Amino acid sequence: MRLAEDVLFIGRKAVISDLHLGLVRFYDREIIEKALKIAEKADALIVAGDLMHIGRKGRYEEFLREIGSITELVLIRGNHDIGLEAEKCIRTGKYGIFHGHAIPDEDVWEAKYLIFGHAHPSIFLKDEVGGYKERVFLSGEIEDGKRVIVLPAFNDLCASTAVNMDRPAGFMFRRYDYKKWYAILLDGTILSIN
Repeated sequence: MRLAEDVLFIGRKAVISDLHLGLVRFYDREIIEKALKIAEKADALIVAGDLMHIGRKGRYEEFLREIGSITELVLIRGNHDIGLEAEKCIRTGKYGIFHGHAIPDEDVWEAKYLIFGHAHPSIFLKDEVGGYKERVFLSGEIEDGKRVIVLPAFNDLCASTAVNMDRPAGFMFRRYDYKKWYAILLDGTILSIN
C-alpha cells in the first residue's frame, strides 16, 4: 500500500473518494482528467463513495464511460450517490473499503486495513496571517492492531474538516479516538493531530 498525492494504491489498484461531480460543474472535467491519468496507471480504479454530489447534475456518466473504457471501475456507494448502481463496501485481500457514512458488512469490517472517505479530512496550519487548511490522509490504529486510512476528498473544492480543530463526520470518529492518529499531507509529510 502506498500514497501518491490524494490517491491510495493497493498494488495496481487505485482508491479515491469524494469526487462530488456536480458540486462545481465547470470543475467536473478537471476531476475526470485527473482520474483518467490515474486510471491509465492502474488495473482498477475504486471510487470509495460520493462520485456524485446529491441534487446536482454532474458529469458522472461521462466519468463512468471514460474511466470504464481504460480500466476496471469499482464503485462504492456514498451518502450522495442516490440512484447510482454501486457496492455497499468491498474487500480485497486484507483491505476493507467502504465510504464511511455507514458501518460496513462484517467481512469488510474484519479486514486488517479499513480504508474509507466521507470525512474530507484536512489539517489547519497556522502561519503569519492566521492559517490555512491542507487536505490530508488520516492513518491510525484501532482495536486488535487494525489500521485505518481515511482518504482525502479527491475534489479539492470540497469543504473539509480540520481534524486538529473539529471532529469529522462519520461513525468512526464517534467510536474511536482519532486524535491519536496521524495526518499525512499530500506531499507525504506526517503530522501529529494534537
